Amino acid sequence: MTTKILDFKKSDHFLHSQWDRTINDELLHKILPFVECTFCEKDVVFVMPSFLKKNKVIKSDKLCLIIIIKQKLLVTAYWCDHPNYLFKNKENAHYQILY
Repeated sequence: MTTKILDFKKSDHFLHSQWDRTINDELLHKILPFVECTFCEKDVVFVMPSFLKKNKVIKSDKLCLIIIIKQKLLVTAYWCDHPNYLFKNKENAHYQILY
C-alpha cells in the first residue's frame, strides 16, 4: 500500500486500519476527490451507502464508511452501521456527508 493517495498522506494508523478493514486504494480513489478538506481540528467524512452504490463500490447497504482527516493527513477509516454517535463525540470537528 502506498503512503500517499491523491493530495492526502496516510498515517501509520490509517495504513493499518486500511489493511485490517479491507479499504483498498481503488475505493479511496473514488471517494477522496469528493472530500472537502478543511483546516479544522478534524474532518469527519461520512460516506453513505447510497454514495457507495452510486459509485459501484458497495460494501453493504447498511454500512457507511467513516474517514477521519486532520488537514491532509488520513488518520483512520472504518465501516459503521450506526454513525450518529460521532456527532456527540467530536468537538471542533467539521462534518461532511457524501450521499
